Amino acid sequence: MSFPILRMMLDSSDLALRLQIITIILCFCFLVFYFFQKISPKYLFGDDGPYAGYIYNAMGVIYSILFAFITVLVWQSYNNVADSVAKEANHLNNMYRLYAAFPPEFEQSGKQALRKYTITVIKDEWPLLKNDQFSEEAYKQLVALEDDLIKYQPQNPGQINAHQLLLRLTSEYAELRRDRIYNAKFALGHPAWLGLISSSFIFLFFSCLFKMQSKRIHILLIIFLAATVAGAVYFLILYIHPFMGPMAIPPDPLQRLLDLSWRF
Repeated sequence: MSFPILRMMLDSSDLALRLQIITIILCFCFLVFYFFQKISPKYLFGDDGPYAGYIYNAMGVIYSILFAFITVLVWQSYNNVADSVAKEANHLNNMYRLYAAFPPEFEQSGKQALRKYTITVIKDEWPLLKNDQFSEEAYKQLVALEDDLIKYQPQNPGQINAHQLLLRLTSEYAELRRDRIYNAKFALGHPAWLGLISSSFIFLFFSCLFKMQSKRIHILLIIFLAATVAGAVYFLILYIHPFMGPMAIPPDPLQRLLDLSWRF
């Protein structure tokens, strides 16, 4: 599922992302404010302002609940992907260590295949994840590693136990890899995202329809409200795609295997 505008924003730096969000929201607010305050003031809330204020407060409560619910969903999705990446590294490390139970030739080839696969995932597959794609080369290497394990005939009870455990770990790792790939997408679908954005703009739109004695104070209050909404939207966008933007999940757990755990 493609979100061209979100992808363009997430490709920006952290500061640029903040500026883009606040600019879009403030431009919308000022356009609405100017239109109703200057061009069509007859639609503004005058004597009925207190009653409109009650509705405005209720809208704020409903909007907050909706935003909190969606934010929790996005945050949980992000954390699940991060946990899967950490578990992937743990499984690969356990697989690497288990090869020590086999003869030197098989141990050496197995460890070399794991290192090669891990390098391919880091260098080739990770950049593809932000486009909801995966590396076919990494998949082929993993399948080849599984095939070698299935074909191997253990020679003694110790190797039999290690072989069964290694097969189980490989199968579990393949599931973790699939989870990472399937979850490498936006945490919200088009309908949910459209509903959230429309609710945000309706909430901001309503704030521009009040008639206040001081337009300067009114503008200042709108700026504060817009900045608050922009901050909440910024936090949501940061975690909406696990492999894009300033908070993109890096392959650090896998890289540490190559740099530290597998050096000796």
